[in-house]
Amino acid sequence: MKNLLLFAYLYPPLGGPGVQRPVKLIKYLDRNNWKTDVITVKDIMFHSSDDQLASEDMAEKVIRTGSLDPMSFLGKIKKRSDKSKIYFDTPEKYKKIIRSLFPIDDKIGWLPYAIKAGQQQLKTKRYDAIMATIGPYTSGLAAYKFSRQYRIPLIIDYRDHWTMNPYLPFITPFHRKFSEHWEKRILEHSSVITTVSRTMKSDLLQKFGSQLFSKIKVMYNGWDEEDFSDVPVREKTKKVIIRYIGNFYGHRTPKYFIQALEDLKSNGSLPDDIQIDFIGNYYHDTVDILKNTKISENINIISQVDHKEAVELLINCDGLLLFIATHKGKGVLTGKLFEYMRSGKEILAMIPPDGEATEILKENKYHFITPMENIKNIEEQFIVFYKSIKESKKIKYKISSEFNRENQTKEFISFIEGRI
Repeated sequence: MKNLLLFAYLYPPLGGPGVQRPVKLIKYLDRNNWKTDVITVKDIMFHSSDDQLASEDMAEKVIRTGSLDPMSFLGKIKKRSDKSKIYFDTPEKYKKIIRSLFPIDDKIGWLPYAIKAGQQQLKTKRYDAIMATIGPYTSGLAAYKFSRQYRIPLIIDYRDHWTMNPYLPFITPFHRKFSEHWEKRILEHSSVITTVSRTMKSDLLQKFGSQLFSKIKVMYNGWDEEDFSDVPVREKTKKVIIRYIGNFYGHRTPKYFIQALEDLKSNGSLPDDIQIDFIGNYYHDTVDILKNTKISENINIISQVDHKEAVELLINCDGLLLFIATHKGKGVLTGKLFEYMRSGKEILAMIPPDGEATEILKENKYHFITPMENIKNIEEQFIVFYKSIKESKKIKYKISSEFNRENQTKEFISFIEGRI
């Protein structure tokens, strides 16, 4: 039996793909004789929660701390309606300015609390490794401190890039240099680095040096096969139901897709029987795009659902939408990609044609692929996509088992046990 101490700011009862990754990892670590204690934050405002995902938590112990960061302050507002209004109605451009003011990231106010909690844990228990899943990047700083102080091997898990993150603005050159200094220092000290994509691994090697090569393991988000067991299959309706499950942020937006469908409607080419469901908690500007449109009668906005229900919605639809912005999106692999493929549904992928997501989709026989910003291409692809669904021309999709979360975790264990 081995013990892992994990710093994870994003953790149940919060929801979303950033939370699924540590929960699923801990689940399969537990089944392979690795026990995990988690240091996380409490009482913050976040775009989603997921009680069902919380019920899967297999951590031995979860230590929840206070914090002095903006999301923690929002979490202290008593009325849920008040905090939600502030969070979702504040334009993203203002949030970017606020986030950019802090050194490292806007969660730096969590650092003293995370350090205090770690000190208490390390007084009472021996750990074989310390791990941080980033972002936020403050988690990496906390894990690095204890790894150095107690000489325990450090594992850094990249869910997102740090200083190469296209959505992370640096308000001054000092802010960028300060973060680059700490990212380099943490990477050089670490025993193992995991990334969600091959492209992210290449980016790190190019920026921080080939000496990191032997440390880095690509650990895809994948899907959990147990999520797809005993999913009820609903009776089909007369509508062709097409769904997108997830959020929009940064350059990722539905506006080009909506414009394409508006153009199809204007020239009489938009089918009458389509229903498009967008499932998630969306910011004010995204809601405006989805509601203030000529095709509003074809669109439903459904509030965020728990992960198990999201899988049920995947299974009980006719087609799925995937969005990845072209700008710095080549290495982006959203967590939903693998669950989409596991569902066996047709996918209209509005993603970079030269990106890693495209490579994986093509390897698994998916072919409705177009840049997210190319309205004309989306129009053409959508009509063929729709016809394929209507004519039930089912392709036997070949989904590689390597992307199963259980297999990804076993590979991760094999990798780290040879290095710590």
